[in-house]
Amino acid sequence: MGVLASIVVLIHLAYFVFVIYGFVAIVIGPKLRWAWIRNPWFRIAHVFSVFIVLAEDAFGLNCPLNVAEASLRSPEADAGNVLDLLLHHTLSERALDVLYWTLGPTLILLLFIVRPNWRSSPSARATQ
Repeated sequence: MGVLASIVVLIHLAYFVFVIYGFVAIVIGPKLRWAWIRNPWFRIAHVFSVFIVLAEDAFGLNCPLNVAEASLRSPEADAGNVLDLLLHHTLSERALDVLYWTLGPTLILLLFIVRPNWRSSPSARATQ
């Protein structure tokens, strides 16, 4: 069971990294001319990822990844415990709340400032 708990923690850590580094990429991407940050699928997935966490917080729900990990964790799972420390003990719950509640509205604003490219590419339109 410890291996499964470690996999859940890795998924959770990847989710957190996607949210944080996705935000950073959206902010600095226009300056660096990264076209991929305007991909509507990326932007929708990114905003949705943040708003899932906000909905959990607003409705007082436990994160399903935290619940799954807690139910799978065994005391001797060393690698999982290190990952758990990285994810849960580097920032306080309050800091995470402030982070996500700031990110949510900021990402909505960024949809208008750094607009996703909702139209298909010119080559795709030429073949239609």
